[in-house]
Amino acid sequence: MLRTYEGPARVIVGYDGSAEADAALRHGVAEALLLDAEIVLVNAVDDLVLSSAWGVVFDVDTIREAARQILRTAVEQAAGLGMPVDRIRHDVELGNPAAVLSRHSDEASLIVVGRHSAAAGERVFVGSTAVGVASTAHCPVVVVGTEHAERERRSTIGVGVNTAAKGGVALEWALQQCRARGGGVRVISIAKAAGGRWFGGGSVPDEVRDELIRVTRERVAEMIAPLAAAYPEVPVEVDISYGSPLDVLIPKTDELDLLVVGVQPAFPSYTIGGTTRGLMAHSHCPVVTILSRDSHGS
Repeated sequence: MLRTYEGPARVIVGYDGSAEADAALRHGVAEALLLDAEIVLVNAVDDLVLSSAWGVVFDVDTIREAARQILRTAVEQAAGLGMPVDRIRHDVELGNPAAVLSRHSDEASLIVVGRHSAAAGERVFVGSTAVGVASTAHCPVVVVGTEHAERERRSTIGVGVNTAAKGGVALEWALQQCRARGGGVRVISIAKAAGGRWFGGGSVPDEVRDELIRVTRERVAEMIAPLAAAYPEVPVEVDISYGSPLDVLIPKTDELDLLVVGVQPAFPSYTIGGTTRGLMAHSHCPVVTILSRDSHGS
């Protein structure tokens, strides 16, 4: 069962003045208005960078005042987007940004962060703050790119489901969103051969591929049936494909409002897997991550 925050509705936005933070702010305001929530703009000043590699120590008060000015500008933007000023709070905190935002998650309905991506050759990697928050937060985390704000809303929430792992938490959250706001859910799962390859490295025969898709469809239907029955007013579509998860999922995100995935940080690093990181870096729509471990139920 999905664990939900029962206090006053609250949306946390990580804000550092960047274009990605502006995108997160716009998304956060839209969510706060829908939830009738307050919004908290958090600028986390990483205390590790206050001392440079050359031994220069930056003045904390100067850094704090600069961060406050950034947040005052953000408050003006939020008010300009229709957010009542009496429902806007802002805080400057010292510490690792992911850890700071994660601490807020126990008393939040949602955390929104911008997608700070970095390129290395032909590959693009999502920023460490988004990965860190997604790995540790106790509430849903939305990762928003600068291009996502210009998308036309399609009223479809996709849910990525891996039949080998728990997927109920992400699906239940998506169903709740659609029941409150309208729209439908598309449950997306990827069938593939064990290890992702066929014997001898050749292509998978069509009959084997069809069987894998059939079995995956049956498992997904069995997994989602109880939750779908609890939300009969929400249309649920099942979309099963064969292939590499990222190769299949990324193009599908162009058709979605949001993509929701349950994440299970792996021991010993307790970080999210490569597929989720790839989705966060390349998705054409905002990606929502929800921890699937016991603290959220199943």
